[in-house]
Amino acid sequence: MTNKEFINQLEAGNEALFQASEMQVEAFFNSKPTKEALVEHFSGRCANEYMNMVEVAQRLLEIAPTGDRKMIKLLARQVLDEAAHFDLVAKVLERITGKVFDVEAMLKNEQQGGGAKGARILEEMDKEDRLALHLYQFIAEGRAARVWQRMSEVCEDEVIASTYAKIAQDEGVHREFGRIGLEQFIANEADKTRALELADQIRYELYKVSCMNCVEVPAARQLCVDTYGPQFLN
Repeated sequence: MTNKEFINQLEAGNEALFQASEMQVEAFFNSKPTKEALVEHFSGRCANEYMNMVEVAQRLLEIAPTGDRKMIKLLARQVLDEAAHFDLVAKVLERITGKVFDVEAMLKNEQQGGGAKGARILEEMDKEDRLALHLYQFIAEGRAARVWQRMSEVCEDEVIASTYAKIAQDEGVHREFGRIGLEQFIANEADKTRALELADQIRYELYKVSCMNCVEVPAARQLCVDTYGPQFLN
């Protein structure tokens, strides 16, 4: 199996997670969430964009001395995108609350633990682990592209919907940055074995985040159990 074929296999393995996450975000918005629930939901998303910005910037600093010009440019682009997303989601919160978004309060909340976020997966990874970074991009950003697009289709607020349609497009680009990195850093069978193990971990953690941030959908959980195994029952 060539590297590209292996990466295509990894991508196919993400589909159940992506479908389950789409089901959960649709259920959340179809539940007609209260203003308070929306503020909590988007506050977590705003913090996640901020964390992604910081974590990817740290990887950029790690990679810069290698002289990998292509990846330096891609990660620099992603840092700017994440910063833009942070601003866009802050504006979503301001639209919901009618108040200026308090960045300092958000950061203080994160220092005290915060809520469930996909970016915590990246935060806990070794900053020099390129395979882990690019798998995270490939899976987490790919999931975000699908989930935010579905949200844009079911959210009744047209401004919020259009905001997330734009963010979804960027996340799809970041997924492709991950693909490029994986093509570079999956070099042998040992790399493939480790990639499969890490992919399973990332999918499981992202599913747990989706459950905590959206609405539990039994069919979504069953889809993941059938595809990935009984650990998704917990």
